[in-house]
Amino acid sequence: MDTALNLAGLFASQVFVCCPLLFTLPKNPKIRMIKQTKRENWGSIASKLPESNLAQTQLDSYKQFLEEGIRESLLELNPIRDFTGKVFEFEFLSNRVGLPKFSPKQAIEKGVTFEAPLWATVKLTNLHTSATQQQEIFLGDIPMMTSIGTFIINGVERVVVNQLVRSPGAYFTREVDPHSGRAIHQAEVRPMRGSWLEFIVSRNDHISVRIDRHRKVSATTLIRALGFSTNEEILALFSDVDTDKEHRYISTTLLKDSSTNTEEALLEFYQKVRPGEPAVLENAKALLHQMFFDSRRYNLGLVGRYKMNRKLGTNTPIDKQHVTLTTEDFIGSIKYLIGLQNGQGKTDDIDHLANRRLRCVGELVNQTSFKAGLLRLERSIKEKMSLAKPDELPTPAAFVNPRPIISAITEFFRRNRLSSILDQVNPLSEIDNLRRISVMGPGGITRERASFSMRDIHSSQYSRICPVRSPEGPNIGLVTYLALYAQINTYGFLEAPYLRVNKIVKDGKTTFKIGNEVIYLAADDEEDAYITHAGIDRNGDIITQKWVPVRYNGKFIEADIDKVQYIDVIPKQVVGTSAALVPFIQQDEGTRALMATHHLTQAL
Repeated sequence: MDTALNLAGLFASQVFVCCPLLFTLPKNPKIRMIKQTKRENWGSIASKLPESNLAQTQLDSYKQFLEEGIRESLLELNPIRDFTGKVFEFEFLSNRVGLPKFSPKQAIEKGVTFEAPLWATVKLTNLHTSATQQQEIFLGDIPMMTSIGTFIINGVERVVVNQLVRSPGAYFTREVDPHSGRAIHQAEVRPMRGSWLEFIVSRNDHISVRIDRHRKVSATTLIRALGFSTNEEILALFSDVDTDKEHRYISTTLLKDSSTNTEEALLEFYQKVRPGEPAVLENAKALLHQMFFDSRRYNLGLVGRYKMNRKLGTNTPIDKQHVTLTTEDFIGSIKYLIGLQNGQGKTDDIDHLANRRLRCVGELVNQTSFKAGLLRLERSIKEKMSLAKPDELPTPAAFVNPRPIISAITEFFRRNRLSSILDQVNPLSEIDNLRRISVMGPGGITRERASFSMRDIHSSQYSRICPVRSPEGPNIGLVTYLALYAQINTYGFLEAPYLRVNKIVKDGKTTFKIGNEVIYLAADDEEDAYITHAGIDRNGDIITQKWVPVRYNGKFIEADIDKVQYIDVIPKQVVGTSAALVPFIQQDEGTRALMATHHLTQAL
């Protein structure tokens, strides 16, 4: 809480009275509109940010799911063939979402779900006769979002909480060997779907690869299986980083590698991953391909590909065709690991927001329920194909039963921990509920396993997550809230708004002027930038203070104004909607500010 008070104290010089409820709010038929009064700004700094819809995160995410997510998930299944793969072929061509049968108000009154029908155009082909048939079929009803970012399920208004999870990508950590006291590093490649890879350096300088935390294989065996057959080729790959004469990591690993060519490496890999099964070269090649190069079994996602490129310095295109691992990813991970052992590069902080991303409502519904329903539907289609006569061409609708999709979506909204009944004590509590963030739920952690560092406030949360508001029970620090002006970028990372500080030299005199363009930066983009807060001394847009408090590389220091690159747009951007309503919050103790935010959302 002291950290929260320090963050709040960064805007101590700014006196403001603001009401985030006066932002552009979505229309709610239950809220009686009152006459809008003229807003008075009593602070010394006027906001340069445009009016925003505080529920926009929910609305944009679900809109993307309806317009793009459904289509992409359907196309991922193509083509669906019977178990033999020789008789029928089923393909999804397009989809559309119909109109809801009831309005939100009618759904509440009738106690039904506010939903719309999902239709898909499909094509069925008989591979024996080459006959095809195209038809539009019903895939189930999809719950629709109201204008305020909520859902109505069986007449009850519900909301899906945003989830903060570890981003897929490559991560490097550091441990100290208890016997020698030497730093030992590890690399971990986390996909969105598929096998985990861990590159481990032993105290004897041997690099091994652990797959799914079970089977270990020598790193050079894996590199050899990828096509680099000879020792000379492998040594040449790492000659630019494996330069420590006392610790030759690749040479040491090659000495313990029993394989001598690509074929032997593939067979050894197969024996380690599938012990007890007969090692056949073709099966070994197929297994390696399926585990890391087949997008249906291994998927980094666009965000994982983005993080891999950024961490390893690769230039692999960020698109749907490059969501699996590449040979450059394997080599780059080992190179970075050796570089860390030689004192180059830096390890990752798992609590940093550069390594954590938000899964919003659209992605949660798609990944957790809709795709699960589609997989059940795929199995059902294959089973029905195997029972059909091979010389006939049934209608596509005969193979499709929408029940798996309907049941998966219904189960998500009724039973998932991230789906909760909307808090309707007052309008502020509704908005805070829509901007809530949780690290728990499917794919997250439990409160019993949460460490103190995960619950604590991190410097990267500045202007992204409210440092004040959190539950006062066992969920403290695990349930948080978006900061007032935080945005979510394409990859799900939180961004904070800043203004650029421009250095102007005229007639031999240097001035520092604050620009007008609002720039949003992710947590890793601002690490190497000098950023000051909005409460420093200035005359309009001209900064008059010579030495200013700044944030640099996650630390709060004081620096010359000549180094400053960005400045906060407005002091209240640090906190969330409810904390921004507390007058003179910078004067309050952290625990009292926390209670004040709770009291505001409980007031009738």
